[in-house]
Amino acid sequence: MRKSLLIVGTALTTCFLTSAASAVQSGPQDREAAAPSYVTIMAGRTIYQAACQPTPGMRSLLQTASDLKSLGVTAVGGVVVNRIGTAARPCIRGVIYPTWNDLTTLKTTYGWNFVSQGMNYVEMTTLSTDEQRYQETGATIPALAARGHTKAWGLFNYPNDLQDAPAQAMVSKYFSFGRVYTESPLTNSPKSATTYPYPLLTYSINGGRCSNPSLPCYSFPVRNDRRTTALPDIVKVLRPAAGQYGLVQFYRLVDGKYGKMGQANAFDCTSADWRNRWTGHPENFCRNTFLTAVKQRSTTAIMTTPADVATAWGRGRPTG
Repeated sequence: MRKSLLIVGTALTTCFLTSAASAVQSGPQDREAAAPSYVTIMAGRTIYQAACQPTPGMRSLLQTASDLKSLGVTAVGGVVVNRIGTAARPCIRGVIYPTWNDLTTLKTTYGWNFVSQGMNYVEMTTLSTDEQRYQETGATIPALAARGHTKAWGLFNYPNDLQDAPAQAMVSKYFSFGRVYTESPLTNSPKSATTYPYPLLTYSINGGRCSNPSLPCYSFPVRNDRRTTALPDIVKVLRPAAGQYGLVQFYRLVDGKYGKMGQANAFDCTSADWRNRWTGHPENFCRNTFLTAVKQRSTTAIMTTPADVATAWGRGRPTG
């Protein structure tokens, strides 16, 4: 009997020691692997429509919101505060911006949230004083909160992706994260995003030349020599690994075909193959490619906002 008890006791001791060793060996990577993943789809500058005189096939932001809602998806918009209209949708720099009522509709009907893209969309590297930097960044948080958009503190979208040390110091006082465009890595980890200057890597979806080298659309002139973002790359961002956060940004969507190759607002999204589709302007992107990517997103990743990720990852809201 005592021999049996000894065997059992030895087995229990071995089991305990093995469990203890496993617990000791479990580090941040193990915890990250077991953590939830997150996804955000963001509208850069929250543009309402691709031209001040829209052409057939140019989708409005409300139409895009409806498309996303039909797929069970919400989005986040980057807002340039002084480009949002009061009574009418303003035409600014060749595109139409929404009204505050439009933003309210996006929030209440479609579940959207909004972050800051500046008060006037001034490049931060051109500012010389902290007062100027604050007015372009931190001052937008109460301005948006007064309109009911209370999660703007989660992310500041640096205009034109330009930032320097003084800008980062100011932004980090008021915002959890600052947007940084990325090609690699494609997603964010808790360690990278919560380390100063708190960069939130964002994958920008752009239009441009097609990806089929046998077609004329592969080499026609496009501003900044852009090539249409590859569908598989968008899907990768929308399918982050456990413990990771993927954020993709689009500007405005177009559908069907309009104009001729070489015209800025021309596009041809009619091919069944995404590699044959093109747009004449880098900020216009084919609706069918975009929605195909969204349909292939991770079904387990949490669709969320930068503010909610900041809370989940312990960064929280800066006190300013």
